[in-house]
Amino acid sequence: MILQRLRSETASQHAAIESQMPLLDPEMSRLTYIHLLQLFWGYYSPLEERLRSQSFEGRYPWSDREKTPRLISDLRALGATTNGLARCENLPCLDSPAEILGCLYVIEGASLGGQIIAKHLHANLGLTPETGASFFSGYGVNTGPYWLAFRTFLSEFSASLEQDDQIVVSANATFQTLADWLSQNQPTLLKHSLATHAAL
Repeated sequence: MILQRLRSETASQHAAIESQMPLLDPEMSRLTYIHLLQLFWGYYSPLEERLRSQSFEGRYPWSDREKTPRLISDLRALGATTNGLARCENLPCLDSPAEILGCLYVIEGASLGGQIIAKHLHANLGLTPETGASFFSGYGVNTGPYWLAFRTFLSEFSASLEQDDQIVVSANATFQTLADWLSQNQPTLLKHSLATHAAL
């Protein structure tokens, strides 16, 4: 079953991403959180542009689930922007339905996991979806139902494709390119942001 394979065969990549994130650290500062949102925007913005250019022939409501608008909204609520920020160029290949499915598994799964992060952001920084935590709040009360709908879609579509290996490869490539982007840019972004705030 594709969902079982994805869960087991992407576990190490998933763990590597989580190890880079201080989001559950009660000592994480507001400034660090802003840096991370800016980094996520730098990855999701070009990635979602590519996803938007692809088509499932109406099979999947991707336009209703884009994350980039939420990132922009959060940054604005926190007094930050995306002006001058770099965008990731090393993205996973999204030229086939199997590759798109693997990528969607990662980003839709992140919406589900973000619910835990959202609770910590509220407890540690006092943030709500309206004040800077909408990205991690996912689809609100619809997050669970949306995830179940995606699981059904993934299972049914993958069965017709018979390309489970390619789906798993794409999911791992999505995790890896995101991990590379975060590890390569966190120090640079931190230095830039500190300089910017010092000048204010």
